[in-house]
Amino acid sequence: MIGTAQIRPAVRARPPGFTFVEILIVLTLMGLVALPFTRMFLFGVQGSHENADQILAHNLAREKLEEIRTLPFELVKDDFENFRNIYRDRPDFEKAFENRADFEKTFTDVLTADMVKEGEGKETYERLRELYASAYRRPFDLYPDDVRGFRRVLEVDERYDNAIPSRMKKVTVRVYDRQGHKQAEVVTLVSRHK
Repeated sequence: MIGTAQIRPAVRARPPGFTFVEILIVLTLMGLVALPFTRMFLFGVQGSHENADQILAHNLAREKLEEIRTLPFELVKDDFENFRNIYRDRPDFEKAFENRADFEKTFTDVLTADMVKEGEGKETYERLRELYASAYRRPFDLYPDDVRGFRRVLEVDERYDNAIPSRMKKVTVRVYDRQGHKQAEVVTLVSRHK
């Protein structure tokens, strides 16, 4: 037994530190625990960006409805009727001038300072500014850069019986985001007060 006494302590003694396998096991377990929290954070950030766009869209729609409520009943008209002349004599926008569906895909009254510096944007702004003042009885205001790319369209549907003059109009405001998806649609009725 002379040789075994010296071997035992050598077998029992382990080098300090962790083995590669132990490190991999701990990292895998930590990853499995951290993955749900990471996903929650990512979905939360993504959801907050989507909610911000929806809030902007609803605010734009409500602002337009407030503007409509200040007008006399006879002046409540949809954007196609009020602003289609913006696209008159412009070859790139012939379809928007002629038909309502193409007009709704093109038109917006949400313009920013950067948008009106460009060639087409500048011409649109100059024409819109004049028509807007006559349609809404107030000057046209530019919007901050936060809403760049949003489109807002107003549609007015007159509800009437043939025997009596129109006393009620259905007003729909649709707001589309930068990708063209509808973010908000607000509908209300406007009636003649007497």
